[in-house]
Amino acid sequence: MLKFVAQFSLVCLAIFSASLCAASQAPTVPASQSVTAAPTDPANSGASAANGVGSNDQSHWYIITLNNTQTGWSRTRNKSITNGFRTETETRLRMAREKNIMSMITTDWIEEDPEGRPLRGGQTQSGSGLSVRVAWECAADGVHERRTQGASMKERVLPAIVTGALAPVAARRAVQAAIAKGKTEFSLLILDPSQGIVAVENHWQKIDADTLAISGNPVACTRWKLTGPLIPNGNEEWIDSNGEVVQSQTPTGLGVLKNSRCDEDSALAALDVAKPPVEVMVASFVKVDPPLTDVSHKRSIALLVKAKKPPIMAPPQEGAQRVVRNADGSFLVTIDLDTPADPSLASVATDNLFLESSPMIDWKDPAVIALKESALANMRRDVKYNYNAPPINDPSDPNFLLHILIKAKTFRSAVADHIANKNLGSAFASASETAQTKSGDCTEYAVLLAALLRADGIPSRVAAGLVWAEYFAGEKNVFAWHLWTQALIGGRWVDLDATLPSNGESFHVGHVLLAVTPLTDAASDPAWASLLSSMGNLSIELSGAANK
Repeated sequence: MLKFVAQFSLVCLAIFSASLCAASQAPTVPASQSVTAAPTDPANSGASAANGVGSNDQSHWYIITLNNTQTGWSRTRNKSITNGFRTETETRLRMAREKNIMSMITTDWIEEDPEGRPLRGGQTQSGSGLSVRVAWECAADGVHERRTQGASMKERVLPAIVTGALAPVAARRAVQAAIAKGKTEFSLLILDPSQGIVAVENHWQKIDADTLAISGNPVACTRWKLTGPLIPNGNEEWIDSNGEVVQSQTPTGLGVLKNSRCDEDSALAALDVAKPPVEVMVASFVKVDPPLTDVSHKRSIALLVKAKKPPIMAPPQEGAQRVVRNADGSFLVTIDLDTPADPSLASVATDNLFLESSPMIDWKDPAVIALKESALANMRRDVKYNYNAPPINDPSDPNFLLHILIKAKTFRSAVADHIANKNLGSAFASASETAQTKSGDCTEYAVLLAALLRADGIPSRVAAGLVWAEYFAGEKNVFAWHLWTQALIGGRWVDLDATLPSNGESFHVGHVLLAVTPLTDAASDPAWASLLSSMGNLSIELSGAANK
């Protein structure tokens, strides 16, 4: 059961990463102190129980498909250890992104005591230039975490895991018990190692009884609707009498995402290199006819956004975007550079969230700080801004907000110039990695700009949505999936797209905002799950409202 929440979130991230164009994992708390006793992975340390295989020891293989096309596999193993149980899950995915093949390998592990309390865990991710290793261990003063990403290693202490959260073996037993008691609805607070150290409450509602054929053998199951923070639209699970998921499927705009139990040979065959991988970037484009024109010079534009198969998440009213829900469930989306929307109360109330250094937006790294200082030095030398004068740090100064805006746009230009190797073959790299490698696509542009802003004390977040392209990846007149950055200046969110030329405008009206995130953890962010329901499921056309 937990593994499918993990796989869903991982596949969401992989699909979204593969869908992004280059055209234009940890809780949300600050680090506190250096870790004195770093956590370790005891996989080969002799921790296995001396009495060999226990009653909870088992291994299952699964094949992952998207729209009936094989895109990966996973294997989950549970085994007894001296002080409880250990669960390991390995997932491998392969997708096409125009002419590039994206591969991702993720391994999660967690150990729990006999009562289901988590003891320690970790995760490794690799593929498409990404290399991340995280290990954590519960201690008296909280959770000690060590994260290695590329050549960077960081340690921190996080708050203790919430009491009552069930680790995988305990969660499976709880599901098994609920089914045995004949329950038709129940909720559990669970801890999934792929989601960092964050407990989430998931809800199960029984649909019916069913029988599935697995490797030619009938398996009696009950079918359930599962919902939770990371699966807001829900999915269906077929669960056997042992509380194990036999099959899970989630409808998406790109087709049905399905995980099915199988034998080892069938699972491994899913990534046969002779088979063409599923293409998700071009498939996610939104064609517009008649096309938009001259978006780089317009000050406002009005669009009608619809779902091909309702419902879809309402686009947020933030930054330059204002949204009105129509009676038929569609949305009138106005992007106006001169009349920005008021920020949501949630945005204002969580300012500190947008200033923290996180695994992705690691603004305290020396490479990020150096780039920030270089950008400010260049700004002060720019005669047109007359910044030989001292910086304006007094909020009561009438030019204070203008000074902040100029700095934000300076950072945007600096990122646009700094990333010299623009490519579609990269995965989610951190800000520090991007500062060092000078390589990436829109994800790296957005993350690095967010880091520069936070390094200067300007709250920032990452915006996800669509950007207009007259021609991209062999397609004409399309909206393609994209990331950019927003800065909180004077109580309003300001849109900044670092993929645009450094000497041009910092944003244009050809952007449709669909989600925002502080990006505290790339893999477990609910923003990716909410976006998956929109991919391949949107229709956009020019509205009859005034465009100027």
